[in-house]
Amino acid sequence: MRISMVALLSTMALAVAGCGGSLPAPNDEFAAATSDVGAANAGGAPSVPDAKLHLQLSEEDLQKSKALINQDNARAASLIGVARVEAQLALKLAKAAQAADQLRQAQAELQKTKGN
Repeated sequence: MRISMVALLSTMALAVAGCGGSLPAPNDEFAAATSDVGAANAGGAPSVPDAKLHLQLSEEDLQKSKALINQDNARAASLIGVARVEAQLALKLAKAAQAADQLRQAQAELQKTKGN
């Protein structure tokens, strides 16, 4: 999935770049991606193995994109887009893990009340 998303975003970025003008620096997109990473961190992604992996991938893509801003804005925008998706996925995985834990706790409490 990651590869297909990168390919799609790269194709879109190249199409836009090929339309004549150069792309402006994706500063707003970078800020939004940074916010998504912060939300994933605050949402518990570091404590859920699958979410932690996607969070790390997001952070790596953001670092790479930062180095590309004002040099290759199309590629930077593509990486930022992937970073946002990775961070959002990390947050969703963390929330799903938290919901599963709450469900297990509720089921355990229900079993206790049925047993009494």
